[in-house]
Amino acid sequence: MPEDPLDHLDTATARPGGRTARVRQAVFDATVAELSEVGYAALRVEAVAERAGVNKSTVYRRWRNKATLVSAAIVERRGELVPPPDTGTLRGDLIALLQEIRLGLKAPWVTALLREAAPRSAKSAELYELLDRFWPERFQVAGAIFERAVERGELPAGTDPDFLLQMISGPLYFRLLMLGRPLDDAFLERTADLVLDGARGGDGGGGAGA
Repeated sequence: MPEDPLDHLDTATARPGGRTARVRQAVFDATVAELSEVGYAALRVEAVAERAGVNKSTVYRRWRNKATLVSAAIVERRGELVPPPDTGTLRGDLIALLQEIRLGLKAPWVTALLREAAPRSAKSAELYELLDRFWPERFQVAGAIFERAVERGELPAGTDPDFLLQMISGPLYFRLLMLGRPLDDAFLERTADLVLDGARGGDGGGGAGA
């Protein structure tokens, strides 16, 4: 295997957008490709390194284990985490968020992770180590739509964003993964309206536990 360019560069001082950044991107791309093809349990760091054209020691030096590497790769693949677009209304924001979730569920690496996800146990501990880092960050960013709604007076103060995000995303996962039915626009709109009616009519999930 050719000499690894990262072996002679420190990530803290490497020129942004330079050779180190390109190799880092190659490692992330290889990680996502391996995850999509073989799933999380069968993914090997050695295979990622070979696909990326780098030495496996470089990968281990920067990401201490498989869970850390995969977590970093999928967060990067989802792009910079920014709040969902402000459509001007909570309903519009909810539909935009549901469209984003629908798009994400089409990604092969997402399907691979979901297929392996099971009730928490010692056997699934490593996979949930990854998910426990990924979901809270996603929830925090997506929760901005509910914070905006409170500021606009569309939802009561004390609304629990995490609870509402669980309520709005759960139907999509069940419909697609359990029932095998399409997530068409009509279903997204019905889901948004149901959650919106419940959030407005009650306490916004303020009393619900996580």
